[in-house]
Amino acid sequence: MFDALMNDEEESANHASPRVDPSRGGPKVPVMPESAMSSSNKPAPAEKTDDAKQLDTATIQRKAKGMVDEYVQLKIDSEFVECFKELGEVNYNAGIFEIVNNLMDRRVEHVEQVAKGLALLKDGAGVSVDIAVAALNEYVELLEDIALDTPGAFRFYGMAMAALHVPLGRVAETLGELAADVSSVQPSAVPVVYAYLRHLVRMHGEEQTRKDIEEAQFDITQFFNKDKRSDAEVRRALNLDDLLPLFPKYA
Repeated sequence: MFDALMNDEEESANHASPRVDPSRGGPKVPVMPESAMSSSNKPAPAEKTDDAKQLDTATIQRKAKGMVDEYVQLKIDSEFVECFKELGEVNYNAGIFEIVNNLMDRRVEHVEQVAKGLALLKDGAGVSVDIAVAALNEYVELLEDIALDTPGAFRFYGMAMAALHVPLGRVAETLGELAADVSSVQPSAVPVVYAYLRHLVRMHGEEQTRKDIEEAQFDITQFFNKDKRSDAEVRRALNLDDLLPLFPKYA
């Protein structure tokens, strides 16, 4: 079993990803407040039925960091899943929140590795779409501030969305106010959705992702500035990011 659950206090000595020390400058990944997962206007998490106790925020943060540290080093899928399960279902929302939080100052290859582990949690640990959407929706409120100091934040969040099997029909719900704000020339939701789509292609292939987009009637333009939604503008934007093959109607 991972050191994350065997010894909460032990830190990984060989962690290669540049972590943030709050006493120094640089990106400051936020700490989740105790009440952060209980806002009444957020997607409701699935009802819990296990008897595990609810862990305090500091404990979940230590466990999440330990899980990620161990997984990027050892790459043992089964251990990552078992370690997450031992949090107990009552802590699944907070666990997802903190794992995503922990990705924000990681190297790209580490995020890709952890995304692989997150993808296993649906079947391996019973992490439902409702749980994933609720945790990600809570985290998205912090994303723009994090992105100011962490250039990969939008990309990493989008990868996590895909890895956690957020369906195309619930992307806007997951992004919440980030999706609703389309006033800027390049709304913040756009790079998140692009990263989400790219990771879907990585997981399922281009042909299957294109079929899923068509079946879900996924409207990519809902995330664009209202003045940038003409066919020509959409075609240009998608072509610049190599996503045009997913949307043949604009080709």
